[in-house]
Amino acid sequence: MKITPSNRQAARGFTLIEVLVVIGIMGILMTVSYPSIMNTLASRNLDNSTREIQAFIQQAKHRAVDTKIVHRVRFHQPEGTYWAYEVERMEADLSVQPPTVSWVRVPQGPRKTIPSRLNVTMDFPADGSNYVVLFSPLGTVPNFNVNQNSVILQSPKLDRPGQMDERVLSIFMGGSIHYAKRKSA
Repeated sequence: MKITPSNRQAARGFTLIEVLVVIGIMGILMTVSYPSIMNTLASRNLDNSTREIQAFIQQAKHRAVDTKIVHRVRFHQPEGTYWAYEVERMEADLSVQPPTVSWVRVPQGPRKTIPSRLNVTMDFPADGSNYVVLFSPLGTVPNFNVNQNSVILQSPKLDRPGQMDERVLSIFMGGSIHYAKRKSA
């Protein structure tokens, strides 16, 4: 039997033109969706960094209540570079007059950092070059000041009109922490 064009099976596979059209469509879709994906990633990174600070502050509050010792979260900039924070507990030396107070880093509380890609505004009471949030053994904030009770993280990648580019953690006298998203001014 002779094979003729009419009884030959159709060739299986894709032509070069079909492959190029599919790749072109995929490229267009990726190009269009890229800004949205990057915006979502920047927003998630900002949220994660803020929630990590919030959890750390709550952990310091719970330590103060559990141990019945004053604890604090100390925010500082080592050598003026990035922001770091850690938990410290108060130790008083009553054997001398007048009694002295010192702060000792809590061994189980690792030092954390805020990513340098975020803009940070500290609005806590200052202790030298440090900003601190104190927690009493009751879990309250004895150094509470109405005008100094928050940390603000802002992502430059999200700094566009109408974009929620700031995350604010406000700490209140009773020890509660409020998390909010807002647009920068």
